[in-house]
Amino acid sequence: MLSKEFSHSLVILIVTTTVVASFSALAWVVPNLFTMGIRQLDSSRPPLSALELTGRDIYIREGCNVCHTQMIRHDRREIARYGDASLPEHDVYEFPHLWGSKRTGPDLFRVGRKYSDEWHAAHLMNPRQLVVESTMPSYPWLFTNRLDGEDVPPKMRALRTLGIPYTDADIDAARLAVRGKTEADALIAYLQQLGLNRPPAKPAD
Repeated sequence: MLSKEFSHSLVILIVTTTVVASFSALAWVVPNLFTMGIRQLDSSRPPLSALELTGRDIYIREGCNVCHTQMIRHDRREIARYGDASLPEHDVYEFPHLWGSKRTGPDLFRVGRKYSDEWHAAHLMNPRQLVVESTMPSYPWLFTNRLDGEDVPPKMRALRTLGIPYTDADIDAARLAVRGKTEADALIAYLQQLGLNRPPAKPAD
Protein backbone atom coordinates (compact mmCIF):
# COMPACT_ATOMS: atom_id res chain seq x y z
CA MET A 1 0.00 0.00 0.00
CA LEU A 2 1.02 3.57 -0.60
CA SER A 3 2.07 5.50 2.45
CA LYS A 4 0.01 8.50 3.53
CA GLU A 5 2.92 10.81 2.78
CA PHE A 6 3.29 9.45 -0.75
CA SER A 7 -0.46 9.64 -1.39
CA HIS A 8 -0.52 13.23 -0.15
CA SER A 9 2.42 14.15 -2.40
CA LEU A 10 0.76 12.47 -5.36
CA VAL A 11 -2.44 14.46 -4.84
CA ILE A 12 -0.45 17.69 -4.62
CA LEU A 13 1.40 16.81 -7.84
CA ILE A 14 -1.82 16.06 -9.71
CA VAL A 15 -3.55 19.24 -8.52
CA THR A 16 -0.51 21.40 -9.26
CA THR A 17 -0.12 19.90 -12.75
CA THR A 18 -3.81 20.48 -13.47
CA VAL A 19 -3.64 24.09 -12.33
CA VAL A 20 -0.51 24.82 -14.40
CA ALA A 21 -2.01 23.14 -17.47
CA SER A 22 -5.21 25.15 -17.04
CA PHE A 23 -3.30 28.43 -16.88
CA SER A 24 -1.33 27.39 -19.97
CA ALA A 25 -4.56 26.70 -21.84
CA LEU A 26 -6.00 30.04 -20.80
CA ALA A 27 -2.85 31.87 -21.84
CA TRP A 28 -2.18 30.15 -25.17
CA VAL A 29 -5.14 28.15 -26.47
CA VAL A 30 -8.15 30.32 -25.62
CA PRO A 31 -6.76 33.60 -27.08
CA ASN A 32 -5.84 31.73 -30.24
CA LEU A 33 -9.46 30.62 -30.70
CA PHE A 34 -10.72 34.20 -30.44
CA THR A 35 -8.08 35.64 -32.80
CA MET A 36 -8.46 33.00 -35.53
CA GLY A 37 -10.99 35.10 -37.46
CA ILE A 38 -8.78 38.19 -37.26
CA ARG A 39 -5.76 36.31 -38.56
CA GLN A 40 -7.85 34.85 -41.39
CA LEU A 41 -8.80 38.37 -42.43
CA ASP A 42 -5.13 39.41 -42.35
CA SER A 43 -4.15 36.43 -44.50
CA SER A 44 -4.29 36.41 -48.29
CA ARG A 45 -3.56 32.71 -48.36
CA PRO A 46 -6.28 30.47 -49.81
CA PRO A 47 -6.81 26.96 -48.42
CA LEU A 48 -4.90 24.11 -50.03
CA SER A 49 -6.43 22.46 -53.07
CA ALA A 50 -7.39 18.79 -52.88
CA LEU A 51 -4.13 17.71 -54.54
CA GLU A 52 -2.00 20.04 -52.41
CA LEU A 53 -3.73 18.84 -49.25
CA THR A 54 -2.96 15.24 -50.23
CA GLY A 55 0.64 16.22 -50.91
CA ARG A 56 0.87 17.77 -47.47
CA ASP A 57 -0.18 14.48 -45.89
CA ILE A 58 2.49 12.67 -47.90
CA TYR A 59 5.03 15.30 -46.80
CA ILE A 60 4.18 14.47 -43.18
CA ARG A 61 4.03 10.72 -43.75
CA GLU A 62 7.50 10.63 -45.31
CA GLY A 63 8.97 12.71 -42.49
CA CYS A 64 9.96 15.71 -44.63
CA ASN A 65 9.09 18.02 -41.73
CA VAL A 66 11.71 16.27 -39.59
CA CYS A 67 14.57 17.64 -41.70
CA HIS A 68 13.01 20.77 -43.22
CA THR A 69 11.52 23.69 -41.33
CA GLN A 70 8.80 25.96 -42.64
CA MET A 71 9.55 28.83 -40.32
CA ILE A 72 11.83 31.76 -41.03
CA ARG A 73 12.88 33.13 -37.68
CA HIS A 74 13.21 36.83 -36.83
CA ASP A 75 16.96 36.77 -37.34
CA ARG A 76 18.90 38.92 -39.80
CA ARG A 77 20.88 35.99 -41.18
CA GLU A 78 17.75 33.92 -41.79
CA ILE A 79 15.88 36.81 -43.37
CA ALA A 80 18.84 37.50 -45.66
CA ARG A 81 18.86 33.85 -46.80
CA TYR A 82 15.17 32.94 -46.91
CA GLY A 83 13.17 36.20 -47.00
CA ASP A 84 10.85 37.92 -44.53
CA ALA A 85 10.20 36.20 -41.22
CA SER A 86 7.15 34.00 -40.70
CA LEU A 87 3.98 35.52 -39.24
CA PRO A 88 0.90 33.85 -37.68
CA GLU A 89 -1.37 34.83 -40.58
CA HIS A 90 0.87 32.97 -43.02
CA ASP A 91 -0.16 29.63 -41.51
CA VAL A 92 -3.71 30.36 -40.46
CA TYR A 93 -5.08 27.28 -42.24
CA GLU A 94 -2.35 24.86 -41.15
CA PHE A 95 -3.52 21.88 -39.07
CA PRO A 96 -1.11 20.72 -37.74
CA HIS A 97 1.55 23.41 -38.11
CA LEU A 98 4.76 22.30 -39.80
CA TRP A 99 7.12 24.92 -38.47
CA GLY A 100 9.76 22.39 -37.36
CA SER A 101 12.98 23.12 -35.51
CA LYS A 102 15.72 21.10 -37.23
CA ARG A 103 17.31 21.94 -40.54
CA THR A 104 19.16 19.01 -42.00
CA GLY A 105 17.90 20.45 -45.28
CA PRO A 106 17.01 24.06 -46.14
CA ASP A 107 13.89 25.87 -44.92
CA LEU A 108 11.00 25.39 -47.36
CA PHE A 109 8.76 28.27 -46.27
CA ARG A 110 9.13 30.04 -49.64
CA VAL A 111 10.30 27.22 -51.91
CA GLY A 112 7.24 27.40 -54.19
CA ARG A 113 8.16 27.96 -57.87
CA LYS A 114 11.82 28.31 -56.99
CA TYR A 115 12.38 25.14 -59.01
CA SER A 116 10.41 23.49 -61.81
CA ASP A 117 8.17 20.45 -61.38
CA GLU A 118 10.76 18.46 -63.32
CA TRP A 119 13.50 19.52 -60.90
CA HIS A 120 11.44 18.38 -57.91
CA ALA A 121 10.66 15.07 -59.62
CA ALA A 122 14.35 14.39 -60.33
CA HIS A 123 15.25 15.49 -56.80
CA LEU A 124 12.74 13.12 -55.21
CA MET A 125 13.90 10.24 -57.41
CA ASN A 126 17.63 10.81 -56.80
CA PRO A 127 18.63 13.88 -54.75
CA ARG A 128 22.36 13.43 -55.38
CA GLN A 129 21.81 13.76 -59.12
CA LEU A 130 21.12 17.45 -58.50
CA VAL A 131 22.81 18.16 -55.16
CA VAL A 132 25.94 16.02 -54.83
CA GLU A 133 26.36 16.56 -51.06
CA SER A 134 22.69 15.88 -50.27
CA THR A 135 21.88 13.43 -47.46
CA MET A 136 18.21 13.25 -48.42
CA PRO A 137 16.92 9.73 -49.21
CA SER A 138 15.37 8.81 -52.54
CA TYR A 139 11.59 8.32 -52.84
CA PRO A 140 11.02 6.17 -55.95
CA TRP A 141 7.74 4.67 -54.64
CA LEU A 142 6.07 8.08 -54.85
CA PHE A 143 6.12 7.74 -58.64
CA THR A 144 4.34 4.38 -58.71
CA ASN A 145 1.80 4.82 -55.90
CA ARG A 146 -1.49 6.02 -57.39
CA LEU A 147 -4.14 7.98 -55.50
CA ASP A 148 -7.87 7.27 -55.52
CA GLY A 149 -8.89 10.43 -53.67
CA GLU A 150 -11.45 8.67 -51.50
CA ASP A 151 -10.09 10.06 -48.24
CA VAL A 152 -9.90 13.69 -49.37
CA PRO A 153 -13.58 14.81 -49.12
CA PRO A 154 -14.03 13.65 -45.49
CA LYS A 155 -10.70 15.25 -44.61
CA MET A 156 -11.80 18.56 -46.12
CA ARG A 157 -15.11 18.37 -44.27
CA ALA A 158 -13.23 17.83 -41.01
CA LEU A 159 -10.93 20.77 -41.72
CA ARG A 160 -13.94 22.95 -42.48
CA THR A 161 -15.09 22.44 -38.90
CA LEU A 162 -11.75 23.98 -37.83
CA GLY A 163 -12.40 27.12 -39.85
CA ILE A 164 -10.85 26.34 -43.22
CA PRO A 165 -13.28 27.78 -45.81
CA TYR A 166 -13.79 24.79 -48.07
CA THR A 167 -17.05 25.06 -50.02
CA ASP A 168 -19.38 22.20 -50.87
CA ALA A 169 -18.19 22.52 -54.48
CA ASP A 170 -14.54 22.17 -53.36
CA ILE A 171 -15.38 19.02 -51.43
CA ASP A 172 -17.53 17.50 -54.18
CA ALA A 173 -14.75 17.98 -56.75
CA ALA A 174 -11.91 16.79 -54.51
CA ARG A 175 -11.98 13.07 -55.28
CA LEU A 176 -11.81 13.52 -59.05
CA ALA A 177 -9.11 16.19 -58.71
CA VAL A 178 -6.86 13.66 -56.98
CA ARG A 179 -7.85 10.31 -58.51
CA GLY A 180 -5.23 8.80 -60.80
CA LYS A 181 -2.44 11.16 -59.76
CA THR A 182 0.76 9.78 -58.29
CA GLU A 183 1.94 10.56 -54.79
CA ALA A 184 4.84 12.42 -56.41
CA ASP A 185 2.36 14.65 -58.28
CA ALA A 186 0.64 15.51 -55.01
CA LEU A 187 3.84 16.17 -53.07
CA ILE A 188 5.23 18.39 -55.83
CA ALA A 189 1.95 20.32 -55.98
CA TYR A 190 2.22 20.93 -52.25
CA LEU A 191 5.85 22.06 -52.48
CA GLN A 192 5.12 24.37 -55.40
CA GLN A 193 2.55 26.40 -53.49
CA LEU A 194 4.76 27.03 -50.46
CA GLY A 195 5.35 30.75 -50.12
CA LEU A 196 3.28 31.84 -53.11
CA ASN A 197 0.47 33.13 -50.92
CA ARG A 198 2.63 34.06 -47.98
CA PRO A 199 3.12 37.81 -48.44
CA PRO A 200 6.05 39.82 -47.08
CA ALA A 201 5.73 41.01 -43.51
CA LYS A 202 3.85 44.26 -43.05
CA PRO A 203 6.14 47.18 -42.15
CA ALA A 204 5.90 48.35 -38.57
CA ASP A 205 3.82 51.46 -37.90
